[in-house]
Amino acid sequence: MKTISKIFSVLTLSVLIFTGCMKDNYDEPTSTIKGRVVYQGTPLQLRGNEAVKLYLYQRGYAKHDPVEVFVNQNGEYSVCIFNGDYQLITKSGNGPWTAQGRDTIQVKLRGTATQDVEVVPYYLVDDAQITLDGNKVNASFKVNKVAGNGIDRMILLLSTTQYISDAEHNVDRYDETSNLVNFDQTGKTYTFATRDYTSNATFQTALKRGTLFARICLWPTGSDQGIYSKVIRLK
Repeated sequence: MKTISKIFSVLTLSVLIFTGCMKDNYDEPTSTIKGRVVYQGTPLQLRGNEAVKLYLYQRGYAKHDPVEVFVNQNGEYSVCIFNGDYQLITKSGNGPWTAQGRDTIQVKLRGTATQDVEVVPYYLVDDAQITLDGNKVNASFKVNKVAGNGIDRMILLLSTTQYISDAEHNVDRYDETSNLVNFDQTGKTYTFATRDYTSNATFQTALKRGTLFARICLWPTGSDQGIYSKVIRLK
C-alpha cells in the first residue's frame, strides 16, 4: 500500500508540474494599442488612478467580456494585447463628457496601433493660474463651457506629488460651491479664495523639501468625474 501511495504521489506531482509548465509556456501578448482621449485633438486632463476607462472588445469569440483600458491623468492610455481586430469605445456614464461621440472605433492591431478617442466634454479648465506667495496660495482659471448643464463645485488641490486628483491629495482639498451659476459660461474667470497654509504642517514640509504641486478641478453637474487643469509645480 505504501508503494502504491508513493507511486500515486509521484504521478500527481508530475501532472501538476506538467500542467504548470504548459501554463507558463503560453505566449504573452506583445502588441500594443495606445492613444489619448481628446477634444478637438487636445488630450483631456482627468483624474487617472483607474477612474476613467475605455472598453476594448474582440468579436467572434464565445466570450464577449471587454478588456478594461485605463486612462491616466494626462488623458493617455496604453494596453498590451494580442494582434487582432478590435472595437474600442468609452464606458457609458464614465468620464466628464457627454454620450455624444460614443461611436465604436474599429482598430486593426498588427504590432502597434495608435488610436485617439474623440469626446465632447461638458467643460474645460483653461488658463489655470496657481501661484505661491509665502504661505499663501492663489488660484484662478477660465471656464470653457462646451456641452455642460451646470457646475457642482470647483476644487483646488495641493499635494507633495504630481499625481493629484479629488481622491489623491495629501496637503489640501478645498471645495467651493457658492454662486457657481454665475460662472457657467465660456470666458468667465473663476478665482478661488486665497488659502493661508501657515499652520499646515504638511505644506510647510513640502516647502522645505521643494515638492509642492497644485491642480484645479471643475465638477460638472450630473458627471461621475471632474475635468482638470494640468498639474502645476509650485515648489
